[in-house]
Amino acid sequence: MQFRSLPVDSCRLIIKRLKKCTKLKPSSISIKHQIIQCKTLFHFPIRCLSSAVPKSKKIFPDAATALTCAGLVDGQTLLVGGFGLCGIPQALINEIKNRGTKDLTIVSNNCGIDDWGLGVLLHNHQIKRMISSYVGENLAFEKQYLSGELEVELIPQGTLAERLRAAGSGIGAFYTKTGIGTVVEHGGFAIKFRSNSKEKEIVSEKREKRIFNGEEYILERALKGDIALIKAHKADPIGNLIFRGTARNFNPDAAKAAKFTIVEVEEIVPLGSIKPEEVHLPSVFVDAIVQYNTEKKIERLTVSAGGKVDLTLTKKKSWARTGNETQTDKKIPAEDQRQCIVRRAALELKDGMNVNLGIGMPTLASNVSGISICHLA
Repeated sequence: MQFRSLPVDSCRLIIKRLKKCTKLKPSSISIKHQIIQCKTLFHFPIRCLSSAVPKSKKIFPDAATALTCAGLVDGQTLLVGGFGLCGIPQALINEIKNRGTKDLTIVSNNCGIDDWGLGVLLHNHQIKRMISSYVGENLAFEKQYLSGELEVELIPQGTLAERLRAAGSGIGAFYTKTGIGTVVEHGGFAIKFRSNSKEKEIVSEKREKRIFNGEEYILERALKGDIALIKAHKADPIGNLIFRGTARNFNPDAAKAAKFTIVEVEEIVPLGSIKPEEVHLPSVFVDAIVQYNTEKKIERLTVSAGGKVDLTLTKKKSWARTGNETQTDKKIPAEDQRQCIVRRAALELKDGMNVNLGIGMPTLASNVSGISICHLA
């Protein structure tokens, strides 16, 4: 026999009736303790409940309260999850914009677009330094960097992920082959230009190099932050998280590498609803939870005409295959230029090749017909 959750009045009634036929002693002690006596005497489970369920200390009513608890101030380093506009904590970003917190160092794969994601902080001149691996979709980013307003550290994408992971794992630094023989190894990359000048004011440092088993490696240091802002699909009251598909991206690594982590979730489920084997990020890495369902934008929306996609080359674009620029106008719209570059690059692909297609235009090369590729990555 098991009692469901009962209100206090029902508990009193049960105790009153049990006293008539048992040795339960009248007492002035709490109802909770009297029910425990009943459980001991009759050997059946009775759930002891208070009239109010205690609230989770990690769940905050809004982003403003959570950021206040995190101690957000000017000049801090923020680790922000997301890839493009996928898996970004937009509500937390909006609150930072509203606060006007400035001179921030942001560590994130990219910097959103001009009016969404981290782009809103950039547009508001709240970011002092951006540490990322891909910045191609933000015009304000380019303008501020070239004018000397913004400091930029560009890091290979895999190295960025590993530097965050290392920080969260207590690893101070690690060696990698990525960047050998490039500006990453030799240093001298322009992190900051002098105001309205092409002269470099701050440059990247030369990496330490060592040889292991006859192969060269360079040293990369762990990347820690003051506050992590991440996005997840579901959370339970203590902070166990589930991410949705590719929206996981950099979020778990960012959460582990910061002193204080705030997660923006779409749904908060009861404790126990998430099975242990379903947890993507354990609660020990989460300090604050806020619930929002913000708009999800698409960086570059591409739709087909009437359900069909025309991948054939027009006469205007035919020079992409022939190399003869005389067949087209001198001034080509930006999108046509992109397609021309893609089609020209596709000529380098041969049947049976193993091809690694990076983000952006390279992924479009697989759309060009007439190529049979064994493996795409």
